[in-house]
Amino acid sequence: MKILICGATGFVGRHLTTSLRAAGHTVIRGVRKPTLPDDIAVDFCKDTTKEAWLPKLAGIDAVINAVGVLRDSAKQPMALLHERTPIALFSACREAGVKRVVQVSALGVDKGIETPYFQTRRAPEAFLNALPDEIKWLILRPSVIYGEDGASAKMFRLLAGLTIHTLAAGGKQRLQPVHIDDICAAVNRWLSDPDAQSQTVACVGLEATDMRGMLDSYRQQMGHSKALHLSIPSILVGLSARVGDFMPASPLCSDTLTMLNAGNTGDTTGFTKLLGRSPRSYRAFVNPDCTHANG
Repeated sequence: MKILICGATGFVGRHLTTSLRAAGHTVIRGVRKPTLPDDIAVDFCKDTTKEAWLPKLAGIDAVINAVGVLRDSAKQPMALLHERTPIALFSACREAGVKRVVQVSALGVDKGIETPYFQTRRAPEAFLNALPDEIKWLILRPSVIYGEDGASAKMFRLLAGLTIHTLAAGGKQRLQPVHIDDICAAVNRWLSDPDAQSQTVACVGLEATDMRGMLDSYRQQMGHSKALHLSIPSILVGLSARVGDFMPASPLCSDTLTMLNAGNTGDTTGFTKLLGRSPRSYRAFVNPDCTHANG
């Protein structure tokens, strides 16, 4: 199968590229600046029409969209990256005869949380749901994704390695981390199934936990003794988030805090069926060799 991956240089896109190539597929990387023979130029800030995408889809059997940003900005507007351009891409897929589409969305997009991140994710999902039966689509809604080379996983391992864990509001925010290897395995299995059906799947790990439990587990997996816990009052966390609103590089802002407090868990049934097995638990994610990441 010839597969175009948009967002191929991002964390999820990189892993999908490696996994799909290992399975024998021909992967075309959609990137802003092509550097390899199998790269093509795509720009989600500029390729906002169906006509811009049609030439790029010649000979393509499947398209995976793994483009996403956590913070809205003038240089990377969510209205284009998450909404307008994906819809243009999927419209071109219909016209070009692409048979399979995978959209990497977000867990919680259907909870009515009115942040730009979730709001701009909804329209592409609705567009896929309205496509004719000839096109099969898979919408993935992942929880926090773990991978040893992932930015968030590195940050969590760094925090877990500290002897004192400073926890926002006691670290009671619920989440259900999912391993990137399970995401890749699920996509591979769906693409290889000739009878695969269109579906929306919550991609979650075997067990739910909270921020405190996740960090404690990661710390234990790295071979460290128990950490001390220091709870940061919610009012201070909220003030920090407001400061983060004015700092584009900060992962904490009012919107990300809202989404974090809303929780990030789901039913494992759909993902288990897609995988053909149970997903991994966060309790066995960390390679002990990652302890060097804690400085």
